[in-house]
Amino acid sequence: MDIDTENSRHKIVMGEIEALRVKRQQKLADRPHPSLKRFTQQELNDEAFPSYKNLLVGRTRRIPDRQTIINIAEYLECTSDERNDLLLAAGYLPILTELEGRSLERALEWAQQTMTSIPFPAMIVTHTQDIKGVNEPFRHLFDIPLERSYDGLMNRVDFHFNSDLPIRPRSTFDKASFEQWEEHAKYGIHAFKREHMLSRYDAWYQKLFDRVQKYNVDEYLNVPDVGAKVDQIQTILARMESSDELVAIRYRQVSISEGSRLYPQIEVFLPVDSAARTVFEKLGCPADCAFV
Repeated sequence: MDIDTENSRHKIVMGEIEALRVKRQQKLADRPHPSLKRFTQQELNDEAFPSYKNLLVGRTRRIPDRQTIINIAEYLECTSDERNDLLLAAGYLPILTELEGRSLERALEWAQQTMTSIPFPAMIVTHTQDIKGVNEPFRHLFDIPLERSYDGLMNRVDFHFNSDLPIRPRSTFDKASFEQWEEHAKYGIHAFKREHMLSRYDAWYQKLFDRVQKYNVDEYLNVPDVGAKVDQIQTILARMESSDELVAIRYRQVSISEGSRLYPQIEVFLPVDSAARTVFEKLGCPADCAFV
């Protein structure tokens, strides 16, 4: 890189960082930061990049490496777009972000077409945990109402926590099933946080956790993530078509995604025990489910 190009890139990168830092600092005029961060140049130097002061005064014009730029973006609590703008300014590839617009529409079209060939209960989920489609076996298995008034609850958060939908009460019908439901809630929240660690300052991420907090489940949000595995098998009371009675069945989920993208994904529900296989067969699923 020649001197003029190096100086130009140095100026652009420093301009981006300082603009973000000042923007964060201005927000503190309305209310203090929860962690008492002040977003000063010295604090950035101490917390994210020990050579920041040298870069500021021009003692060095060497652009920090990619990971350091990411660390600076994390300190500045950047959204995905802000972080990628900073990476591009520094001459690095951006971090792959979630699909949106026409790209998301095309991916959802793929998911809808794929789901039509799946003979088990299935739903399509986006990165915001919105449910963009379910098949008939899914709707019947979980007794999802057809009324339009429930359209606003088409999100995994609501499916798990909202007691107006059948899934929560039917998954917590005794002490053992309630404990299992709680473990899955905690595991799901931690797994989501890990998957989207670099998006936690994005508006969609904040909006989703506002949705979770509606259900007063802070005890699940605040449990430390110890990385523990949970049994992926779940239990629910399902309706027997022949007698209309509710019986306890066990099932598990598998996820299907296209290419390297995690979302949108198709969540497929498979029977685990004989009672579940009987219920699934009545829903039109393959009669011989022994392989699952």
